Amino acid sequence: MQQPPRLLLLLLLLCLAPSSALASGGDEGAATYIVYLNPALKPSPGPAPSSLVNTAPWIITVGAGTLDRNFPAYAKLGNGETHAGMSLYSGDGLCDDKFPLVYNKGIRPGSNASKLCMSGTLDAAAVKGKVVLCDRGGNSRVEKGQVVKLAGGVGMVLANTAQSGEEVVADSHLLPAVAVGAKSGDAIRTYVESDAGAEVALSFAGTAVDVHPAPVVAAFSSRGPNRQVAQLLKPDVIGPGVNILAGWTGSVGPTGLTIDERRPAFNILSGTSMSCPHISGLAAFVKAAHPDWSPSAIKSALMTTAYTRKLSSPGDLNYPSFSVVFGLRKSRTTVKYHRELTNVGAAGSVYAAKVTGPPSIVVSVKPARLVFKKAGDKLRYTVAFKSTAEGGPMDAAFGWLTWSSGEQDVRSPISYTWGM
Repeated sequence: MQQPPRLLLLLLLLCLAPSSALASGGDEGAATYIVYLNPALKPSPGPAPSSLVNTAPWIITVGAGTLDRNFPAYAKLGNGETHAGMSLYSGDGLCDDKFPLVYNKGIRPGSNASKLCMSGTLDAAAVKGKVVLCDRGGNSRVEKGQVVKLAGGVGMVLANTAQSGEEVVADSHLLPAVAVGAKSGDAIRTYVESDAGAEVALSFAGTAVDVHPAPVVAAFSSRGPNRQVAQLLKPDVIGPGVNILAGWTGSVGPTGLTIDERRPAFNILSGTSMSCPHISGLAAFVKAAHPDWSPSAIKSALMTTAYTRKLSSPGDLNYPSFSVVFGLRKSRTTVKYHRELTNVGAAGSVYAAKVTGPPSIVVSVKPARLVFKKAGDKLRYTVAFKSTAEGGPMDAAFGWLTWSSGEQDVRSPISYTWGM
């Protein structure tokens, strides 16, 4: 049982150093097992299409998603509106009385830097004793709180812009602070800019569970489709990567800021560097349970939960997902994929195929029923896709193929693109 921890350690190191995508595990003298994991990194912020890198088929490309847990906080405005947000601030709130709310109070009138609460931009005389509205972006979220605090502000409302959308991230701010989505941010900006006597009260509600919808792909996580190799759907999986609770070093505070003197034993962070270790741990558990499985088998098990699929030939990657690329706008070409399934379950397992997706895509699966006589049986099937509608280079649609035994459902995602 020494193999899984060793493999897990190496996989976790890869999540922190994605340029070195090689992990091995196994006892001395035994075969070496190679597993590749990379976060779904991207060159620019924002949930833009085709923003991911790390697209090689032998890499498990991991995106980040939310959990069904958040840390609610509220900004109650002087006009009676209450906007729900999120925060990890653990001190007393500013809910007993409303405080003056200000925005864009900088030392240089008209500068957008003060809207972002960049270092050294706020006018201390204008923000002292007040709550400051700060736009997200430009510098770190927790640094904005530091800037407000150093200028004499007593609290902060951190408002998303259109670039970040409705996703908010919980942070251990240095002062009472509530992060809100873009819609609430727009409403609060309108209020503070139209009312010279704008006020706000900030309150914090601890932890909430069973929050839906979840999981939701994080705004900072890279998206497909894969423009480098359109026939390969990426990312492969998402893992928990937003507001992840874990052990924390005592060397720095939870914000990482030099003025943060707090030293908690745990912290909550977000990123693909949080989701990749989750998938690494799962890979190690699968390897422990099935030490003879190949890296492709482990990857497939993670992606489909039940089946393993191996390479059938160099020209036809037996990938657990489907990325279907149709021809030009008026093309009616049928796209076919061949797959081989290996039964790792009980003998006599019977699975039936069901396809879900847009009505403009005609999909046929042959055979539509797979009967595995024994464990280890390998059966092949073919999926044919035909588009009855026109599509352009930026169009995309999605669906999935589900193999169901009545007890287990194994789902493979499908993406459709045109004219790439």
